[in-house]
Amino acid sequence: MLNRRLLRTKAVQALYARQLTADANRLLALDHIDEAFAPDLNSMEPQNRQKLAGMKRLAGMTLDELIKNGKPNEDEELPEQVLKVARSAFQAYSRQTATDGEKMVRRVLNETESIHVDFVRVLSMIIELAHQAKIDRERRYDDPESPFPKDSGLDTNRVVRVLIEDKNLEEEIIRNGINWSNEMNLVRKTYREALRKDAQYEAYCKETSHTPEEDQAIVQYILRQVILKHEVPLDYFEQRDLYWSDHSELIRSLAIKTLKSADNSATFQLAPLTKDWEEDRFFVEELCRIVVAESDKYDLYLDDQLKNWELERVALVDLIILKTALAELIHFPGIPVKVTINEFIEIAKRYSTPKSGKFVNGVLDVLSVKLSKEGVIRKSGRGLIDNK
Repeated sequence: MLNRRLLRTKAVQALYARQLTADANRLLALDHIDEAFAPDLNSMEPQNRQKLAGMKRLAGMTLDELIKNGKPNEDEELPEQVLKVARSAFQAYSRQTATDGEKMVRRVLNETESIHVDFVRVLSMIIELAHQAKIDRERRYDDPESPFPKDSGLDTNRVVRVLIEDKNLEEEIIRNGINWSNEMNLVRKTYREALRKDAQYEAYCKETSHTPEEDQAIVQYILRQVILKHEVPLDYFEQRDLYWSDHSELIRSLAIKTLKSADNSATFQLAPLTKDWEEDRFFVEELCRIVVAESDKYDLYLDDQLKNWELERVALVDLIILKTALAELIHFPGIPVKVTINEFIEIAKRYSTPKSGKFVNGVLDVLSVKLSKEGVIRKSGRGLIDNK
């Protein structure tokens, strides 16, 4: 089942990608300023290159003021053309950054939904391996150099028969466009190099009959030790999904739960990715929206906390993790403070520097106490203290 840590991770990934695109958009805005103050090589009038360079520099500084504060430096009187060009560049920057930010959120949500597709793909690989086992067992002549028992096989397994015969699973495979016809070399290689060479599967195939418990045990074993662990199928899944290392644990748990229900067709059920996808989607979208809207305010909180640091010195991933944690602490009153802090510590440990977990822990511990005393963080609900 989809968990909140993965959703928090997706929000952090979207915000990180948004910041990278924002940096790229700033460079494009500076290019716009460069063009506006470039000497006109076709003009017959003399060009004051020194003045143009000065105006370009002022416009670049004004652009950065607009990005940071939303307004130009009021202490400095700027030429009208400088303001006009800087504002035009800033508007283009803002539009593109907002569009890119929305794309990043959509992208991570699509990636999250694709976990269900990969889960179905894993189940369909079990079916394909069973087909290979059937072909292998029906061969008249054994390979004398590599004999293999044929008393039973994956194709005779009760659990696999339920998978093969279930119409809902068949529809899911078709609906998600899962087709192994172009990947048969992979399937055959997985069967030959992983499954046939596995001692536990070979021992299973030496017995003519099996108990339901034995059938369940071998399918679970093949899932864990062959499909999700052997380098041949693992390389395939990692190439298909950039975030396979993040998603594989959830895919594994969904597949295990589904296989456990497949002792017979009456109890078989595909494990759902989530209880409420709309709620999960809202959680990610809202976290991202709040961080973008409240970013300047969070900078002030962090500036005050990190008096001996400059925010520019804080790793970008750590900064985004801290801001996302603040958004959750302040705007999601039903989530306990300790839960939020612990979750973002784990995200920092996994995705940032070796010392980031301790750094994030220290900052959030102090800030959560301070903001709770100030009434900025208010937790209420079942099992929580209402500190209105």
